[in-house]
Amino acid sequence: MKDDFYTMGGGHFWEDVFFYQKWRIQRNYVTKKCRLLDNWDIRRFEGSFEECRQAFVKYIEAYEIARQKGHMIIMIHSIGQSKNIFKPLWRKALQNGFMAAAVNYPSTQKDLAAHAKQFHFFLDHLEDVDTVSFVTYGAGSVVLQKLFAEKAGWQNRLKLARSVEVAPYVYGSELLESLSENKLCGFVIGPMGKDMAPNKIRELPKITQTETGIILSNPSWIESLAEIITRSRMPKRYVDEIKEYSGAKDIIEIKDHHRNIFRNAKVCDAVVNFLQNGKF
Repeated sequence: MKDDFYTMGGGHFWEDVFFYQKWRIQRNYVTKKCRLLDNWDIRRFEGSFEECRQAFVKYIEAYEIARQKGHMIIMIHSIGQSKNIFKPLWRKALQNGFMAAAVNYPSTQKDLAAHAKQFHFFLDHLEDVDTVSFVTYGAGSVVLQKLFAEKAGWQNRLKLARSVEVAPYVYGSELLESLSENKLCGFVIGPMGKDMAPNKIRELPKITQTETGIILSNPSWIESLAEIITRSRMPKRYVDEIKEYSGAKDIIEIKDHHRNIFRNAKVCDAVVNFLQNGKF
């Protein structure tokens, strides 16, 4: 057991497998050891998942942690990112009465199937929540597709509300597929780069379990870098075309020049509007 040690939150080598009132249990993707982090990312316990879960129960009593209840927004980042990109949206969600869990997963270390397996585990252990919505960014939309393509117990236990995909990989990414074949670039992007191949994305069923809204925007930094390296451009897709192909209920386009798109208040407002009303 190790405790009371400040961490950086485990953005790239730890996967969130449990969340409750800003406390998290994370699992190291290599060693499979778990650790319990409080709402300040201070490690309070280290051991197996069950041991961390039991330790959390003691902290609930000691710190009188309030019981969570109701509608939870699950936020899924893109390749090479961490949960921290969602901070502005997370605050906006709380202001509007939602609970929110921005989930870390080792996006550059494992393939798509492994990421979906982590989220299944996470949702299977989501407690005192009756309804879930999802917000994804970039390749996170593909993780969500894979998640819904597989049957799991949480899908019967939790009510599924709405999903918002921000700058999603609706058609996959030929650029990331191409870069993943290069040894150096493939090492940086990780196994999921190959999973972004358009032919693989077409094999995944469209999401029908929730009403889906899509926010289109400028290419992400990783897409822009890919364009520079490959000296090519991603094909321009239009709103009507994407709406028909994806089956999304509503689509808007928001031009953005922030390094983190969620620092754009228009984007956060649009996400919350759709989650509340089913339209942007």
